[in-house]
Amino acid sequence: MEMNPRKEQMSMSKAGPKAFARALPLMLAVLLAASGCAGVRPQPSPEGEAPVSPSVQVDPPVQTTTVTVFYPDWQVQHLIPEQRQVPEGSAAELATRVVEELLAGPADPHLKPAFPEGTRLLEPVKLEGGQATVNFSGELDQVQGSAAVMAALHSLRLSLGDIPGIDEVRIQVSGGSGGELDGMVVETKSPYLYLYPVFPNPERTRYLQSRADQGLDTWRLDPAAVARFEGRMFGFTAAELQQATVRQDGGRAEAYVTRDGTTYQFTLVRNPAAGEKGVWTIDSLNPMQWHEYDAVPAAVRELADRYAATTIGAAVAHSDRLYLIASVEEGEVRITSAEADGDALVVRVAEDGGQRLSIASVPLPGAAPDVVFRWEAEPTGPVAQHTPAEELPRLYTAEGVGHPEVKLTGDAVIASAVSEPGRIAVKGYARHLFEATVVARMLDGQGQEVAVAHATAAAAMWNWGEFTIVLEHHAPPGEYRVEVGDYSMRDGVWQPRAVTYVTVR
Repeated sequence: MEMNPRKEQMSMSKAGPKAFARALPLMLAVLLAASGCAGVRPQPSPEGEAPVSPSVQVDPPVQTTTVTVFYPDWQVQHLIPEQRQVPEGSAAELATRVVEELLAGPADPHLKPAFPEGTRLLEPVKLEGGQATVNFSGELDQVQGSAAVMAALHSLRLSLGDIPGIDEVRIQVSGGSGGELDGMVVETKSPYLYLYPVFPNPERTRYLQSRADQGLDTWRLDPAAVARFEGRMFGFTAAELQQATVRQDGGRAEAYVTRDGTTYQFTLVRNPAAGEKGVWTIDSLNPMQWHEYDAVPAAVRELADRYAATTIGAAVAHSDRLYLIASVEEGEVRITSAEADGDALVVRVAEDGGQRLSIASVPLPGAAPDVVFRWEAEPTGPVAQHTPAEELPRLYTAEGVGHPEVKLTGDAVIASAVSEPGRIAVKGYARHLFEATVVARMLDGQGQEVAVAHATAAAAMWNWGEFTIVLEHHAPPGEYRVEVGDYSMRDGVWQPRAVTYVTVR
């Protein structure tokens, strides 16, 4: 059928201006599209003017910060740190992100989740007055066993403890509906340390080695870096570990960390399977601790005071630890280690790096051991004139090894001199005496000998031995001088070592 041109023209005319207005936008769109296809491009900005960018919204880069989260090891014995990058924010926002990272689980496949599977954070962490409230879902009640409970609590304590403004963490379960952990409060700034034995995991070592071989986590090739990061498993702060001393000797390294006057030591080993390119891991925690004088209990300080001017080794039990004291009159001494040898506890001491007084402690043994202080090497410094080459001198009493109640100074100490009718009982401690013979003399006001007696100190020449001497006399009432000493092995001359005065009534 042929179209009539006239009719077509008439029908368009009849459509009128309204129809044309409706068609105009579509016509403009077609024209614009055609011009684009024809190669029309945006015109450059005039010289000196900034180009006009399209109105596209570009989000600024997110600023992140590093946080440390802690997960139980394979034996649920220690909590091992891992680092995460999270967006910066307020203390409450950071706490929320840290808890979310904890719930997400560890990146290391040889660590364990700190919370039961499915546990969720129901709302952002609330922070008020230094207390962070963490509201968990009901799955948290599925935690079983004291070890798992402690792991969950302490993972929160350690992970949130680095955030400024958080002093304690309060746990809620489903908004406070109850449960074993609901309402519990954990202090984040408490000085608690996790001084438990270390159980190395060979599979984790192989995993860490494979990552290092791929160029990942190469900081694990440095024992100091490993000590200062993973040492946090013992509860030390990052600041304390930054001040740690790390000493490497071949494939072993020792890290020394000090807190409040007490020094702790843990050992690292390099993976022997990889030789010089092996990763370092923490292998053990030394049960021995070293103490400054002001850091020990008062009873231990009192004992140290008695030996301040004496070359001697001694031990005293206090609470759950056995304190070891090594003191020298001249030179230096340093307690280095202690190990059981049959019924004895052998304490090793050295001269280098020491002081006049060294105090250390070990966990209290089940039975009271015979404590022996042995030199690692024969002393050559000033202390050599006061000690044999093998062992540091010690104190003996009539009942065995014991401690005096008076300060040991010089070569003889009179602990007491009790006057009774016709007799004076002299008790004390002596050392360095010829054939260990102790002599007591009673002198009147003119220096005349009124009575004399002797006894054998209960120790060899170098050691301190307890003695008791009874001076029997018929002296009239008055004040008398009592001297304790010995006779020179060279010429037999009397050598008074200690003096006191008594009154005879």
